[in-house]
Amino acid sequence: MVYLCVGRRASIPYYIDTAGIGLYSAEELAYYVKENIMMLDASILDESLCKFIEKELMLPELADTLRECVMSGGSLTDFVEALMSETNLAGKEEIENMKRQLAARGTLSKSEKHRMKGDFLVKGGRYSEAVNEYNMALEEIDQTQKPNEAARIYHNKGVAYADLFYFAEAAECFRLAFELNPTSQSSKEAFSDARSLAEGNIPESAASGDSVMERRYRRYLRKVEDGDVEGSQVILTELLNDMENSYRKSV
Repeated sequence: MVYLCVGRRASIPYYIDTAGIGLYSAEELAYYVKENIMMLDASILDESLCKFIEKELMLPELADTLRECVMSGGSLTDFVEALMSETNLAGKEEIENMKRQLAARGTLSKSEKHRMKGDFLVKGGRYSEAVNEYNMALEEIDQTQKPNEAARIYHNKGVAYADLFYFAEAAECFRLAFELNPTSQSSKEAFSDARSLAEGNIPESAASGDSVMERRYRRYLRKVEDGDVEGSQVILTELLNDMENSYRKSV
């Protein structure tokens, strides 16, 4: 399928603070909205966006439509429908589905909204901010009434800490997640791996088999046996990086 682009490519991007990205075209803006529909809030309905669309993208009619949403306090659904219809990145049925998702977002609890924002920030590599969102999510939830949801928040907070290489903090989050939801094998395994990494050891999951990580682990052991401290430390650093990358993908 071929999409015809509308407007021109901007010389100066429109910066989305929460995502940490710059957008250069109407299609990039529409794609961002489409992929992050559950994270949208009224802050995107801003005059600066209208000016960007009008002056940089050379789409005055779309800018005027969106400006009406801003001036009249219009809804996000009006904004999404106008943008998607202009860029042709979504058909009528998909646009209706996006509008339903926005409506569903309005029913989410404060805890769920903070958790979702934390997940969004993790995807964007903004781990410290994600931890703050997870903390706010935990403040808003009754952990005794909703243990599984609280476990999910703790687990995701552990992921953010692991991405910061704060393995001790990550291990504690995974431990709390598993206590709240003892059926979660992923939290149990993540706790074990994070605890090992916090202690400077290689998790058992990397100590057997024939993957790249596992072969590197055997090289590390040989260096230790040979008394090559410098060489073993180099391999250990590489192995920890491998474990971190694999860990991120698995959770």
